[in-house]
Formats: sequence, C-alpha cells, structure tokens
Amino acid sequence: MSKKINIPKIPHAFFRWYCKKERYEELHGDLEEFYYERAEDKGLLKARMHYLFDVIRCCQPYAWKKSKGQTNPNIMMINNYFKTSFRNSRKNPLNAFINVFGLSAAIGICLIAYSFLEWEYNLDQFHENKREVYLTTFFSNRDGSIQHYGMSPKPLGEMLKADFAQIKKVCRLQDQNVVVKNEDKVFHEQVRYSDPEFLEMFTFPLKWGSPASLADLNSIILSDEMSIKYFGEKNPIGQDILIIFGKDNKKVFKVSGVAEPFPKAHAIEFDFLVNFENLQIADPGYNPNDWSGFVTATLIQVADPSDMEPIVQGMEKYLTLHSEGQDDWTIASFDFVRLEDLNRRSGQIRNDISFGYPPQKFVLPIIAMLILALACFNYINIAIVSATKRLKEIGLRKTIGASRGQVIFQFLAENIMITFFALVVGVMLSAFIMIPWFNRLFESELELKLIDTKLWMYLLFILLFTGVASGLYPALYISRFRVVKIFKGSVRFGTKNPLTKVFLALQLILTCLCITCGITLTQNTFYLNNRSWGYDQDAALYAVVDDYGSFTQLQTAMLQQINVLSLSGSEHHLGKVITNAAVEMPDQQYQVRQLSVDENYFETMGLSLKEGRVFNGPYPSDKTALIVNETLVRNMDLTQPIGQTLKIDSSKYEIIGVLEDFHIYNFEDEIRPTVFSVANPEDFQYLSLQVKNGTEQETYKALQEQWTILFPEIPFQGGYQSEVLGAYVEEAASGAEFLMTVSFIAVMLVSLGWYGLVMLNVAGRTREFSIKKVLGASLRNIASNISRQYALLVTIALLIGIPLSHVTMEAFLGMLYHYHMPITFSPVSVAVMILISVLLIVLATQIYKVSKSNPVEGLKAE
Repeated sequence: MSKKINIPKIPHAFFRWYCKKERYEELHGDLEEFYYERAEDKGLLKARMHYLFDVIRCCQPYAWKKSKGQTNPNIMMINNYFKTSFRNSRKNPLNAFINVFGLSAAIGICLIAYSFLEWEYNLDQFHENKREVYLTTFFSNRDGSIQHYGMSPKPLGEMLKADFAQIKKVCRLQDQNVVVKNEDKVFHEQVRYSDPEFLEMFTFPLKWGSPASLADLNSIILSDEMSIKYFGEKNPIGQDILIIFGKDNKKVFKVSGVAEPFPKAHAIEFDFLVNFENLQIADPGYNPNDWSGFVTATLIQVADPSDMEPIVQGMEKYLTLHSEGQDDWTIASFDFVRLEDLNRRSGQIRNDISFGYPPQKFVLPIIAMLILALACFNYINIAIVSATKRLKEIGLRKTIGASRGQVIFQFLAENIMITFFALVVGVMLSAFIMIPWFNRLFESELELKLIDTKLWMYLLFILLFTGVASGLYPALYISRFRVVKIFKGSVRFGTKNPLTKVFLALQLILTCLCITCGITLTQNTFYLNNRSWGYDQDAALYAVVDDYGSFTQLQTAMLQQINVLSLSGSEHHLGKVITNAAVEMPDQQYQVRQLSVDENYFETMGLSLKEGRVFNGPYPSDKTALIVNETLVRNMDLTQPIGQTLKIDSSKYEIIGVLEDFHIYNFEDEIRPTVFSVANPEDFQYLSLQVKNGTEQETYKALQEQWTILFPEIPFQGGYQSEVLGAYVEEAASGAEFLMTVSFIAVMLVSLGWYGLVMLNVAGRTREFSIKKVLGASLRNIASNISRQYALLVTIALLIGIPLSHVTMEAFLGMLYHYHMPITFSPVSVAVMILISVLLIVLATQIYKVSKSNPVEGLKAE
C-alpha cells in the first residue's frame, strides 16, 4: 500500500493482552494482512469492524496466555461452564429450543421498539445548525383554550430581520400544490417556496449543483427522489422543467441543484425548492405585507442560543401590528421552538413543518417489556425443570468443594451463554424478518445499524439484564439443596415451589392482556370499516379542478352520463381540504371548521339535514347563510339554532340549517363544530358526483376518460370518496395485525412455560404416580391428581387478568380513538377460552405421558 493505515489501537491492545507471546507474530500477522486488504478493497470502516470481529474470534484457548506455565484457573472454570452448558443443551434439545425461541422472539420485539424510538429520537437531528435555528410560532385563544400554532404572519420574517441584530438569517417557507411537467411526465406535486437561506440553515447537501443557485428566481432544486422520477439516474443540471401554477399561469425553471438522498430519520423535507419571490408569479395577488395572511413557516438563525432572550422580549410590538390588521386570529404571544426540539414538541403544535408522535408511541416499548417478562418467566420454569436431571452433578460439585456462590455463578454463566445465543438469533430475526415486516405494515423505514455504538450498549444491557433476571432465581433455588439430600434422593421438585407458580400466574395475566388487546383491535378494525361516516361515501366520486372554467367543461360532460344522479361544485371537500374560521363570541373566539360548497353538495354527498333547509343557490339571499352541524349547536348551547346569527371574519351570518354529525378525516378525533357557506363559483376546486349503486367503477372510468379528452396536458386527480379514509383504516388494521402477532407469540410463550411447570411437577412425582398405578389408580384419578393443584392457580390468575384486561383495553382504545367499538367482555372471553384450551392440551400431554409410563421403571427412578 502506498500509505500505511494504522491498526485499531484498542482491539490490538486487547489481542496483545490475551495472546501467547510465541503465537503473537503468527496470528497477528494474518490479522494485519487481512486488515490491509480489506481497507483497500472495502474501505477503512469495514476493515476496522472485521478486525474487531477477528480479534474476538481468535480469543480461544489455543491463543491464551498461561500464567507461570499454567492456564488461569478462572478462565478454565468459565470455559468449563460453557462446555457444560453446551453439552446440557445438546442432551435436552427441547429445553434449549424453548429457551432460545422465547428469548430470541422477545429480543426481536425489543429491537423493533429500540429501532422505532431511535428513529423517532433522531428525527431531524442531522442538521448542523439545529441548536441555532428556531421556528417562529404563536399562541392563540381558540375554543376557550390557548393553542399553539407553527405558521406565522406574512410580514413577520422581514421585520424580524430588520429589527434584531442578533438574527443572522431569516427564512420564510410556503408550500403550494402545482403541476410539474417534463416531456411526457406530468404529475401533481408540491413545491416549496423558500428564501435562499434555507440551504444554509438546514443541512441538505447537494449531489449536483450549487446551494447559492436558490437565490436565482429562475432556478429550481430537486430532491433526489424527484430527480430520478423526472430525469432518471442522469445529472439533470441545466435541464428545463415546467411548473404549472394554474390555468394560463406557468413558468419554466432551470434545474440548478439536486439534493443528496435525505436521511431516513427526517420530518422536514422538500420535493421542489424555488425562490420565495416566485410566489408573486404563482399568486399575482400575493401581498407580503398583509398581516391577515400566514406563511407555512418563518425560521430564524442566531449565533448563540443566548441571543434569543432579547428577541423573545421584543416581540410585543408585533402583537399590536397583527391585531390591527387581523380581527380573526388574535395572537396572545409569540414563541420560538428550537429545531433540535421541534419533532418532540410537534405533537402539541398545529400546522407546523415537522411531525411528532403522541404518547401512544410508548405502547411499543411497553409491549416489548411485557413479552420480555414472559420470556424470562418462561426460562425460569424451564431452567428448574432441567435441573432435575443435574442433581448428581450439583451434588458432586459441592462434594469436591464448590461453594453455593460458585454454583450460582455457574448457572448464571450458563444462562448468559444461552441468552447470548438467543440474542444472536433475535438480532437476525429482527433484522431480516421482524423489522421488514413492521416496515411493511406501517410504511416506516426502521433499520438496525450494526455500527451504532448505542445499539451495542443496548444489546449488552439486554444480554446482562435478561441473563441475570431469568437465571438468578433458578440459580438461587437450585444451589440451596444440600449434598446429603441430593444423594439420598430426598430432593423433590415441584411440590413446594410457590414462586414458580406465581411466575406462571403472571404469565397467564400478561398473556390474557396481550390476547385481549389483539382481539379488541381486530374487532375495532371491523367496527371502523362498518361505522357510518355521517354521509353516503360509497356512491360518491370526486375530481380536483383547476378553476371554474375546468369545472363547467367537466360538469357538462359528466351530466350526460346516465349513471350520474347528482353533481356539485365546491371550494372544499370532505376528507380532502377544509379551512378553519373563528366565530366571534362576546368573551372568546370559537374555532370551527368551514367548507364552502354549492347548493347541490348536500344531496351529492348524502349529508342528512336535521332541521331547516339547504342553500337555494348562488343568490344574494344565501351569501350570508350558514348550515352547521349538531356539534356546533350543542357546544354553543343554541336551543333555537335556526335564525341565530354568528359573526365570522367581521361578517354576520344567519343559520338556516342543521346537519347531522359526520366525520371528516378519521375516527381518532372528536367531531368538531363545522359550518358550510356558499362558495363563489370562481373558487371551485372540486367536482363531486353521486352515482347509481354498483356503477362506481364504470362512472369513475368515464370521469377519467372525459378529463383526458378535455385536459390532455393536466394529469387527472380524483378518486372514490369511499377511499378518502382508506389509509387511516389500513393503519388501524396494521396495528391490529401487529398486536395479533404479538398475542400469538405470547400464547406460545405461556404454553411453553405451562409445559415446563407441569413437566416439573410430573418429573418430581414419578415414584408417586408409579405407586398409584401399581395400587390400581385409574387414569381419571391420576388426571385429577395432576390437574387439581393448578385449578386454583388458573382461577386466581384469570380472576385478576379478566378485569385488568377489560379496564386496560377500555383505556387503550380511548387513548387511540375517540370513536371506537363498545367495550364488552367478548374479547376477554375469547382470550380466556384460548388460554384454557392451551392449558388443557398441555395437561393432556402430560397425563397421557404418565398413563403410558412403565411403573416399574418409575419405581427405579432416583
């Protein structure tokens, strides 16, 4: 090699410490040769990893140093323990399988939980300026409570930059849906308008091009995904791409940059990035000095976090400026959220550029701990069972001088070795099966980074914790037997061991809880699929239109279809786009959802009118009319809603109708107060259709065909209304599938634990059952004798598990969904039947084994 690469110091020092002097040159010469070859072929990082693994692999007796010509007795003892454990595993493959399977499955689920929390914790933590960049947010009084928002008034960014010398950079962001075209590739996309400082504040390195090109109004920067989508793998720098903002409003941009692929743990991103000033072209009426309007985000960067104090104190004057230009949104105060903390606080901030996870994210770690506890209880029972065949070995060790502490250490060392094998299997199981399956279920991007130091520390903790937690009690229990009793054969297993039965009772309770969770969420998925949305979504279709001209053309074409029963136009649409408004009350502002629609929208969507009337049409009499839902009437305590006047945006509206409640986006959130107003035809963005039942596919195909004929250059954007909540229902189904799988693993573990305990009891009473058979005991008598002592145990466990599972599921569903299936005892009943069936099967196998055993051989048993 032209340049010598140093051997990793710490692994080398470890190798020199344990390796015999006479074998050092021979062994390390090979390791060095391999290291240099890998460094040249595969890179320095992989070479260092392989060198570390080689050093560990060479840590064998043939390479160990000897103290004063003899092997270290402690090393010999540990090596002997490992050999003994390996031999015992070979002699009892079923026990070894039970232990390794249970622990590896639990460790695999623990690694899913670790990967999820690691991914969530690292969201957007790769940005180099994460401690100096802040998102400008504000608090506003809505519905009688202060709520946190991530958007900001349009003029705020420029004024902050001018007023505070502490602010180094300011960046405004605005997102907009557009049509992007390159040759024959035309798609609806989202473009992000930003100030040139965006690529300086955020760490998004470019694969091609220059970040400074964002200052050019004619340049566009693509994400790596969009670059491949429109230009393939080639370098697109200098290529033209057309952005269509609306009808007769388009602009050609020149590609000036392509970003490197974003890290998997990211929440803030972009597809297309253009200069913020292009908003004036996309929206000629855009006024950057309008305090009544908002931008998606305003970000500032300071030299030091301590510089934020005078900025926070100086925000008072902007409250006055905003209140003078905006009557609807009254801002109580401004706040700044550091980029480093944004994803963790995002769950409490509305309309921000990041996303975070609510407290439900801790459900996965809790499940992992429960399964790990089940596996540990399982190991404890099996370990005690296997000790029945090692009593002479234990007695012999004590006879030749082994202390109780040494016996305990032996069993713990053997258990850690078994846990190590389970850990290896669990890592492989998680990396190649469990995490890919989890990613498929939830469309996530979790991964195990084997070069992550924190992962290895976590694995070491799992190894030691699981090894000690599952092996300590068996070691203490087994080591207490006296040598005399062992050789006299008076040691009895399973007859007086209440703690083992407690472990099984805990297993039954936890398993009952897991099964109940899985069954309940599965039933709730069916409930969500069949729950009424409050309108007729099955017979409705929709299409997105660019303007009123496009709407009228498509309307004329679709009214000729015999399957179309009703057609309407709207600015907003259920499940797709709504807006928020504030109803002004004497003492507070009351936030509502608002949809602007035409007079046919209610019939087309199948919304049910409870009282009053719908709009008559785009007539002046209905321009100030409102139709509201039941929730608004109930929350505002309107006893006679028809004819009541509400003030929105400084204008007065009269309530002319009340609709029955309906869902807009999902079943998680409580139905919120909603109002409908008459839309201006010039603002139509959606065309909605109600069709004859059974003709949805045929009419949808006709809708697409008519769009292609009328607007060949613009891609069709629309769909079945019944699929609006499809992603939400699929996510709920994925959660149910995950918990059902966890429940199956829990059932397997409790079955193995039950098998171990019953086998423990039968093994300890071999002579007793043999005597009973010689004296003429019937199979029924033996079965009753074996089963009697577990009847009380199972009864107590289920009496605790049934109400605990019911209460837990009631709280769990209430946390996940505001609207969910009625909580009954049917899921718990099914869980109990599954558990009892499994337990009876296990008991039957042991009873059958006793019935077929030879009593003569049983009487000879020691």
